[in-house]
Order: sequence, then C-alpha cells, then structure tokens
Amino acid sequence: MGACLVWLVLGVAGAAVQLDLDCAAPDRARALIEYARLSEIEQVEDIHRGALSRALDKCPEGQGRLACRSEQQRQADIEWERKVAEIKARYDKMQADFAEKCRASTALIDVSRTGFTN
Repeated sequence: MGACLVWLVLGVAGAAVQLDLDCAAPDRARALIEYARLSEIEQVEDIHRGALSRALDKCPEGQGRLACRSEQQRQADIEWERKVAEIKARYDKMQADFAEKCRASTALIDVSRTGFTN
C-alpha cells in the first residue's frame, strides 16, 4: 500500500509539473494550478480514507476497541493534515514560481523594447 501511495503521489506531482502554464493567460494558468491541487487532495483523501478504514478494522473487539479506534482516528487526522499541508505548500510554490516567471518574462520584454542590452 505504501509503495502504491508513493507512485500515485509521484504521478500526480509529475503531472502538476507538466501543466501548460502560459503567462499570456494568467487566469487560466492559476485556475489550472488550483484544479490540479484540488484533484491531488481528492486522490490523497481517497487513499487516506481506505487506509483509515483498514486501520479501524484491525482494532480488537471488546474493551479496547473504542480506545483503539479513537487513537487510529487521531493518528489518521494528524497524517491527513500533514499531507494536505504538503500539497498546499507545493501548489502555493507553483503559483509563486509561475508569477515570478511571468514577471521576469515581462521585464525581459520591456527591456528588449527599449533597445538596451547588457
């Protein structure tokens, strides 16, 4: 299961890196990044839900069941928050990198129009 999760996350991250981001259409690019972010969160949520269900099923019957289930839920919530934070940070960086790339390309165009070169 762990290996499957790694490949899924790498696949999603790889797809995100290959987004067609065009500085001429910044609203479209930002929407595409946001769509990719939400899509990755949904995929990870599905995996997380399955893993939690399997963990809860392993809790013993009887007296310790409630405490076990509570602890499994607590650990899963912590892991979920960590994963979502990682995804959000990665896509926030992608948004920032895109904005910087567009600012830099705009600056280069402005310099080339003036006729000044280094």
